[in-house]
Amino acid sequence: MESSEEEDDFPSIESVTPQSKIDTIYQSNCPTLKRLSEEVVETEHELNDLRKLISAQGILVHDLMSGVCRELDEWNQVIGDIRETEQNQGNSKLEDPLPNEAEDHKRIFLENVDVLLAEHKVEEALEALDVEETIRLSEKKAMVEDQLVEITEQPLVGILELKKALSGLVKLGKRALANQLLLKSHGSRLQRNIEAFLPFCPSYQETYSATLSNLVFSAISLTSKDSSLVFGDNPTYTNRVIQWAECEIESFVRSVKENALPSETVYALRAASICVQASLSHCSALESQGLKLSKLLLVLLRPYIDEVMELNFRRARRQVLDFAETDESLPLSPRFASPLSIFATSSDNFLIGCGMRFIFIIKVC
Repeated sequence: MESSEEEDDFPSIESVTPQSKIDTIYQSNCPTLKRLSEEVVETEHELNDLRKLISAQGILVHDLMSGVCRELDEWNQVIGDIRETEQNQGNSKLEDPLPNEAEDHKRIFLENVDVLLAEHKVEEALEALDVEETIRLSEKKAMVEDQLVEITEQPLVGILELKKALSGLVKLGKRALANQLLLKSHGSRLQRNIEAFLPFCPSYQETYSATLSNLVFSAISLTSKDSSLVFGDNPTYTNRVIQWAECEIESFVRSVKENALPSETVYALRAASICVQASLSHCSALESQGLKLSKLLLVLLRPYIDEVMELNFRRARRQVLDFAETDESLPLSPRFASPLSIFATSSDNFLIGCGMRFIFIIKVC
């Protein structure tokens, strides 16, 4: 019995695995171990790359959050300054909800970003930051746009300031608005100049129309040049300048008619002639800028010119008939009477008198 127990405690040598079998098993599993080792190394490299990527994204998120927070702080500071100004002006009784709304928006936004980062939703956090940055940029653009529009609408804005403001609107992508403000500004300036001159029209009965023509066509020329500088040779904006110029010419013709003397007077005839001559001269100069306005000008002025000429012709004819019916002699100017007396006979005195009367009517009456 004792011998059997000893055999159980010390198993026989046959139960031990031979070394050769161990070597065989190791050699058969060696490629698997190598492959596992290589996979472990690759996994470590991927983990290192992932750590670097997460670190870079964390830095980017931190920078974006810092930028957004800085923008929000500046916005709150601007709102605070506006509120303080209103209080200094006696509007302290009015409550402005904008600062509280801005603070709430900032707090909620930062909390949302923190939650996304805590949940490792880096892409969603970046997208939220991009959206917030876009909103802040849009608000800043709107503020700048309002300031530029306010500059252009000032009555006494200078030409250089106007051009800078319009160029700023173009950079913001507001080309149509800039063109509208350009025409509006030049139109307002022209209207002020015309209103300042109209009270002096009675003092310049013959030349007032030429002065009005100079004001109108000079404004058209300046507007066309400014439009080319700001918008370039864009046909769309060039056509808008032409349409604006046509409206101003129509207004100019109405002003000429409203401030003209009675059409049957010789002063009205002279004023109309001077107006046509000066206006056509300006139209000829504007053709070099691509503005062809002479046809429209003649169409608008022709009824008025026809009326003036017709009434003056009737007046002259009545005067000639009146002189022909009377025997009263018209005293001749010495510079006409001397040479005529050499060739005239007694039978020609009547014809000479009628001729001199006609000249007198045309030049004086």
